Amino acid sequence: MAYIKPFKALRPRDELISKVNSPPYDILSQGEARLIIKNNPYSFLKVVKPEATIIEMRDADNHQLAEIAAKKLQEMIREEVFLKEEEECFYLYSQNSNVYQRIGLVACLSVEDYLRGVIKRHENINIEAYQQRVNHIKVTKAHTGCILIIYKNNQHIDELISRTVVSKKPIYDFESDDGIKNVCWKIDEKEIITSLREAFQYVSSLYIADGHHRTAAAVEVAQILKSKRNKRTGKETNLDNEYIYFPAVLIPDNQIHISAYHRVVRVSPDFNRDDFLKKLEEIFKVEKISSNNPFLPTKRHEFGMNISRQWYQLLLKEDLLNRRDRNIKEHLDVSILQDLVLQPLLGIENPQKSDRIEFFGGNEAIAEIEKKNKEESVVAFTLFPTSTEEVIAVSEKQQVMPPKSTWFEPKLRSGIFIHLFD
Repeated sequence: MAYIKPFKALRPRDELISKVNSPPYDILSQGEARLIIKNNPYSFLKVVKPEATIIEMRDADNHQLAEIAAKKLQEMIREEVFLKEEEECFYLYSQNSNVYQRIGLVACLSVEDYLRGVIKRHENINIEAYQQRVNHIKVTKAHTGCILIIYKNNQHIDELISRTVVSKKPIYDFESDDGIKNVCWKIDEKEIITSLREAFQYVSSLYIADGHHRTAAAVEVAQILKSKRNKRTGKETNLDNEYIYFPAVLIPDNQIHISAYHRVVRVSPDFNRDDFLKKLEEIFKVEKISSNNPFLPTKRHEFGMNISRQWYQLLLKEDLLNRRDRNIKEHLDVSILQDLVLQPLLGIENPQKSDRIEFFGGNEAIAEIEKKNKEESVVAFTLFPTSTEEVIAVSEKQQVMPPKSTWFEPKLRSGIFIHLFD
């Protein structure tokens, strides 16, 4: 049973939404974010990526950056860039492109649901990134971005959402800088709010898609604040405290789009290409691409590879696949590549810590890979996307995928729905 809660969102004034909304903090470099802020002083990147607003404090720690973020957020509130909802509401958030479309329910989830396993994860977290988010939430006293959550499609929920879309005027309708059409609605009718909450009681599990670090950080902050207040009052904190909730966009599994996350590994100039290809032939059926155009896999257990500026198709030998553990995680293409190639043949023991490997996802991935192929000594691999079914299956088994297994598109925009707590 999933618990969802309406909330009084802090959100941009209608006329400023197209300026305030920003890309997520973790897909931009500091330089890219700084340029956006320079050209658009309303950008919410000032809050979610505060390091892009400073030049002199090169060694600012997480707490100092969080204080800058809190200051920027309060400035935007004082300047009435945002308004705060007077009543608790749900919202709908639709994103559309020529390729895909989806609509999700914006609601608060419970920290308790995460702790008792209703909200499931499929990734490990990076401690440094996690601690940065803990400080950010604790100091700003806000959850400044929504977590992307998957749930198994539910016809009754679909009907409730469709009814709202048909009957209500949007509160926002804008195109973001990534070319995505974003439309949002407010649900403030008590009967619909009640119906949605009751419908989610029949949803047994929720699955984190994007936002593992922010979710874990929200849980940590809630536990810290709860412990402090319990010590001060001498009794258990009641469930009305907003810090035990965090905002999410909940999207049915049949509307989720996952793109591949490709890998590029730097090798030394004296890397023996022929020896490497011979070793690969023991694992894959290796075929040179005669056109030498970038090869994108069209099915599971198929890979593309570029070495010495030549593209190849790699097809995993069936007997090797049969030898692997039947565990769903072991049959993921990202696991196969890591276990059979990256670690034993290229020396990438830990992809999260190695400075020799880079990951590329999204629309510009192939262009970036081609650029790397021309500029450096690298071996590049293209992968078939991980499926939503695989994400759910791994989550259900309480397992974790290798780093950078999924690239969810489109990315949720930041600065639309903010959750404040005292």
